[in-house]
Amino acid sequence: MLPQCSHITKKRGVFYYRRRIPNTHTGEIVLSLRTRVFRVAECLADGLDQEFRRLIQGVTTDDKTDLPTILRTYLKQRLDHDMWRRADTPHAPMFGSPVPGKSHASVDLEWIEHELAVARGELAARAYNQQRPLIDEVMEAHKVPEQYRNALAHGILQANVEMWETVRRRTLGEFTPIREAPLRADVRSAAAVEAPTGATLTEVLPAFLDYAQKDKGWRGQTLAQNKASYRMFEQCCGDKPVAAYVKTDLTKFYDLLRALPQLYSKSKEWAGLTLEQIAEQTKGQDIQRLTMTTVKRHFSALGVFFAYLKRRGEYPGENPAYGFEFPTKGRARHGRDMWEGEPLARLFASPVWTGCLSKDRRSRPGSLIIRDDKFWLPLLGLYHGNRLEEFAQLHRSDVRYEDGIWYMDINAEDQKQLKNEQSKRRVPVHPYVQGLGFIEYVKSVAPEPGDRIFPRLRPGGPDKKFGYFFTKWWTQYRKNIGVYNKKLDYHSFRGGVTTKLSAANISLDVRNELLGHEGQSIDQQNYLKGLPLRMLADAIACVNWPEVQIARVAPGRNLKDSSCPAASSGSSDVA
Repeated sequence: MLPQCSHITKKRGVFYYRRRIPNTHTGEIVLSLRTRVFRVAECLADGLDQEFRRLIQGVTTDDKTDLPTILRTYLKQRLDHDMWRRADTPHAPMFGSPVPGKSHASVDLEWIEHELAVARGELAARAYNQQRPLIDEVMEAHKVPEQYRNALAHGILQANVEMWETVRRRTLGEFTPIREAPLRADVRSAAAVEAPTGATLTEVLPAFLDYAQKDKGWRGQTLAQNKASYRMFEQCCGDKPVAAYVKTDLTKFYDLLRALPQLYSKSKEWAGLTLEQIAEQTKGQDIQRLTMTTVKRHFSALGVFFAYLKRRGEYPGENPAYGFEFPTKGRARHGRDMWEGEPLARLFASPVWTGCLSKDRRSRPGSLIIRDDKFWLPLLGLYHGNRLEEFAQLHRSDVRYEDGIWYMDINAEDQKQLKNEQSKRRVPVHPYVQGLGFIEYVKSVAPEPGDRIFPRLRPGGPDKKFGYFFTKWWTQYRKNIGVYNKKLDYHSFRGGVTTKLSAANISLDVRNELLGHEGQSIDQQNYLKGLPLRMLADAIACVNWPEVQIARVAPGRNLKDSSCPAASSGSSDVA
């Protein structure tokens, strides 16, 4: 009697293994088992069946699209990144900043619970479009046909939920087995690994820099600084095929940067020496070294470069520039204080806002309140926290009205300069600033859409920024009125707004949207845009400064606006 198994047949007394090829494939496999004994045939068929299933899983369709493998790789990469991040930040929260009175794990768990809720919500809603940039990147990297877009998107939504659930378990101290593959890959003998080949650093850089200038808007000082980062990296680690750079190369560069003197490129004493020679020659000397801010800037440039290579499939594995720490001392890690209390009150009780002597003598008391860039830019910074250049380059068309709300549209149109893609946003005009007459000022000085709101500002400096000469005036003015502190500059307004929003329990997503910050999660970085304007307006209204008391100027008082002739770009305006 023949066995009850469709994969075993008998012909002329000999058993055969027979399987039809599934799905869209045609034909069948027929192999002689070369035995007349059923038990032997059964064992042989079982082995062949296992091998058949293993092979057929890798050939699921004619286009060889293997979504399960792609999704497993995606999940593994994200979990591996989490593991390395934990190893790199043993004494601090992985997400956000330390909070007094809270353990690092508690800070992390709050963040993780939020991200997990977002991931579950997206999965439940099948929010495939929320993942479009990531899906496009994965489809391009793995050559996934368009018909699998939704299936891939759904799989990634599921993987995101699984990833955050695993991260949560790890944070709670629940055991997660360490996968062996990543560890084995790190300790393999160099002789057993074929040396990577392909285009070298200097061969790839021209195309990358062209991309960075066209797509990321690198120019002027930003472009020059990042080019210097790549030159230094090449001098330190050599001009190798880009796929050959590994984490230890970046570690070597990190250590070198921390050892370099702050003036390594300017002192004649070190002219003609390599970076390694300068570091060795100055070892043990009591001199200032590169700040961690500078080191971080170099690594940021490298991170962008390797991310570009990964998207193009030219670099395997994790981005080697990620995972480094850039510690600074205590609360001074940001290098700035916050405007508040007496210094803030003294600043806005000074002649620019209470009455100055003349246009060219702003720091001397008088009867004139001149409402131009010098009057408005500090107020805009204090109540909104934007970067100076975002205000300085505004046009009339950028101040808009929608659903009863006046707002500033921060965009890169008309060759405006923005720090990054996250800088594009809508910022409602603060009620206090409106009460001081800002909207009336805009309508008066810039009646046409293409008119500049601050027409007296002229571009200057390496990047031709409209805030360049204002910054020089701002420094001198603060010195003249006795409130100068090198840690209290225009950018300090930004930190003040962040603090006020946090104190008002405004959510991190809203804070990031208002300030143009890049979120730390993938969702925040790529997909969270377009929050309701009313939500943003309610949030910005929470920024209050009781120290600032500026009277609204009555009509007919000695008031001048920025329609007065533009001063020479080199004028100090602070006599």
